[in-house]
Amino acid sequence: MQKKEQDKVIFTKEELSRRVKVPMIVEQDLKRIISDRLEQCGLYYRVFSRIKTATSMAHKFEQKEYGEQHKLQDLVGVRVNLYFDDDVDICKYIMEQTFDLVGWSTSERSNEEFKPTKLNGVFRLPKYLKAEISSDTWEMFIDDTFEIQIKTMFFEGWHEIEHDMRYKGEELWKDYDSFSRYLNSILATLELCDKSMVTLFEDLGHALYKSGRWSDMIRSHFRLKLEEASLYPEVVALLDEERDLTDNLGKKLYKTNKKTLVEQLLKRSRRIPVNVNTVVAVLNDSLFHNGRLTAIFKERDVYNDGREESVAESRHYELLPLTRHTAFQMCTEIDGNRLREQPVGSRIIFEKVTECIYRWILSKYGGLFPEMPQEVTTFHADILAYHVTVNYDGAGGRMNMHVRHMDPEVGGRIWYSEASLEINGEDRVYLSLSNGYAEPERINATVKEKSAMFFSYPGYYKGIVDNIGIVNGIICQNRRRIIREDCLDTLAEVLRDRGRMFPIVLIISRENEDGMMDEEWLGQFRVSDFTKTIWRYAHALTCYEQAGRRLLKMMGMDGDAEDAVPRLYIFWPDGTVDDYGPTDVKNCSFGRRLETRGDARTYDLVRGGQAFYHKIVTDLRDWNVSADMWEGFKLEIMTEIPK
Repeated sequence: MQKKEQDKVIFTKEELSRRVKVPMIVEQDLKRIISDRLEQCGLYYRVFSRIKTATSMAHKFEQKEYGEQHKLQDLVGVRVNLYFDDDVDICKYIMEQTFDLVGWSTSERSNEEFKPTKLNGVFRLPKYLKAEISSDTWEMFIDDTFEIQIKTMFFEGWHEIEHDMRYKGEELWKDYDSFSRYLNSILATLELCDKSMVTLFEDLGHALYKSGRWSDMIRSHFRLKLEEASLYPEVVALLDEERDLTDNLGKKLYKTNKKTLVEQLLKRSRRIPVNVNTVVAVLNDSLFHNGRLTAIFKERDVYNDGREESVAESRHYELLPLTRHTAFQMCTEIDGNRLREQPVGSRIIFEKVTECIYRWILSKYGGLFPEMPQEVTTFHADILAYHVTVNYDGAGGRMNMHVRHMDPEVGGRIWYSEASLEINGEDRVYLSLSNGYAEPERINATVKEKSAMFFSYPGYYKGIVDNIGIVNGIICQNRRRIIREDCLDTLAEVLRDRGRMFPIVLIISRENEDGMMDEEWLGQFRVSDFTKTIWRYAHALTCYEQAGRRLLKMMGMDGDAEDAVPRLYIFWPDGTVDDYGPTDVKNCSFGRRLETRGDARTYDLVRGGQAFYHKIVTDLRDWNVSADMWEGFKLEIMTEIPK
């Protein structure tokens, strides 16, 4: 809920997260539109984008005063990095021709001061994209605008450091003017580099013009990303023929500035190949009107010449079948043990679960499909790579769903989640789900990814486990559990149950002098933290030596053996057992992955109890993604799921 502090409107992070919903299609379409326009005129550029997070918005509301007259304007931000300094004004012009401009601002500086130069423009969101954003957004002093930042590549490399260490860190420079001057000299060098790059190519272009190297002169003078091509021999001959004339065609080309050429390229009714021939043809059509050039280009069909050979249109993509990779799966009974109203029947549990699943779909995909009803119902919709299907039979106690979307960062990868919910003949509620991704087999990949690397359960499963409650052999709980003597018979029966999909981790320890459980042999294993990490897909149980030995005997294991305790056992659903003792824990080493970017890996090598902790968690996750559970609706052949 919003509150006021000295007339300042503040929204909490939670409220912003709940009410402000911006689908990825908004960010992606803005980025695509801008990229298409810059490609059309051949500028060298890089485009980046982001949607402002709830945390970042909340921080802005705390720092600045927003209201009806002054709203937050950068809900979506796009950054354009340019390679040449004189392209900044050109890009500014292109953006003004593409979107509805609200206003520009630039970094202020004195003649004695150097700062990274950036140009910020605020534009109205296209109406069709504004319609994709949740309507609550406009009630929270957020404007229906987005921001475009334009910077050069030299200053882009410096900007983040300058922003954090100078703009946000003014205290660093207090009483240290000499260091501040030193920093200014570095910034001055960067500004000089920006200017010098343009000057270099202009001077080179002039030298090439004087030498009559017309194709090279065009490349250096206009500094556009031109396709591979050479000037037609007839055009070269004409330019050579006129060299001695006062107002020759070569001079006209050299005297034409870059912005003029870009303006003419943008006026074309359709996108044309950008090469040395089309550059001359476009300028001749709009400025020179030389009849001989016109005849040459008409004969050559210049605007279509090279279209089939252009990289974008002729690239061959080999289409490979998609292979499914499971990132999480589960088959379990939902007993409602976490619902406040107890006891509860299967009908109430079923309704709670369907609502949880449907609300998750609505929050994630509702922005793409505005027609999606707010209440649980059968629904099917597709838009490009986005798909939602829900088959709901409330009276029959059945619900099936499948959703999928493309990965915004990894080409060819599609993420999916699918679930089946039903009240069975014994009046119990069962849920089966599969969460994962599908992509072509990367035959030449240097690193083969394991599915468990992307281990993740969908938000609706978390909501069901945390707020409704499941039972998988035994009730699923997130707190440490100590097994007493009177529970052993029940536990032994659960351990033998082949229908159980949760592995059970059993830690048996001796008592210390105070009669407490002695777990020093586990080192930094942290039993309570381990339980909270794995409790949604595995059970973690502990017991004292006497109870543990008795349980081992009940399971047909040698509970009297000296090394049977202390020990950690994993009872897998298929009946196999892994067991580890103090030596296994002490000698364990594990390369804990800290970061993954493409094929680059960053690892932190840990040893002993901490390493053992990560090893067991990884083993449990590997088992989950590779187990023979419910396989879902077969993504590769499915359009609508079975009822």
